Amino acid sequence: MENYKESLEAQLKEIDLLIAKTEKHLEKLKNLPDKRIGTSKSNGCDQYFWIDRNSKKRKYAKTSEIPMLRKIAQRDYEVKVNRKLKRIKKKLADFIDQYDISEIERAFENMSEARKKLIVPIIEPDELFIQHWKEVEYEPMEFRDEASIFYTEKGVKVRSKSELLIANALEKRGIPYRYEYPIKIKGIGNVRPDFTCLNCRTRKEFIWEHFGMMDDMGYVNRNIPKLNSYEQSGYFPGENMITTFETSQNPLGSGTIKMMIEKYLL
Repeated sequence: MENYKESLEAQLKEIDLLIAKTEKHLEKLKNLPDKRIGTSKSNGCDQYFWIDRNSKKRKYAKTSEIPMLRKIAQRDYEVKVNRKLKRIKKKLADFIDQYDISEIERAFENMSEARKKLIVPIIEPDELFIQHWKEVEYEPMEFRDEASIFYTEKGVKVRSKSELLIANALEKRGIPYRYEYPIKIKGIGNVRPDFTCLNCRTRKEFIWEHFGMMDDMGYVNRNIPKLNSYEQSGYFPGENMITTFETSQNPLGSGTIKMMIEKYLL
């Protein structure tokens, strides 16, 4: 639910930008004559005329006055849009101030344990959501070469030293993850990203792929189509996918792992 509030706040920022844009335009148009524009049609052609604000009398605009008509029409339009944006902003800001989805969660959390057992909550409390996420079962891939197995601090088996660094960093920060959890992507079918991680604050999943042999052109050529397939299936680096890279001369560092975790998973 945190994602929803963040989305609303992002919309509020967009409205602020639009308000600033209209006010910048209006500043340039503020010295225009205080005139109103009327329109009509004659023989299928548009006609424009000036309307006196006091007497309401009309006077047809000359062709030479079209540039002025454009400026005044633009001013009137931006004034109207500016007012509407400010009304929307106020309503949205008031809603965000009152928005507290945790009240729904507390309706369940405040019940007795006995009553909780009888109910499926509309919104799972974070603790229950994370517990269920961790309990998802899947068949792990086989480890054929026992010599290349590395064990994390919590005893999870991984296939490389770099994956060990990532897994230990995730465990240290308390970030739930699944190692080589299968997903389907277009053009390939089932694939197993190195890690599927959960941001507990936003309840958003990220897959994490580490590409560890980027100085091997055969390896690179095999993985570029895989990255393209990820994007075709809706996985984009920085959005719901984390990617890290290394070569024999530039190994993956703990600083990079820490940065990725702090940016996407906390």
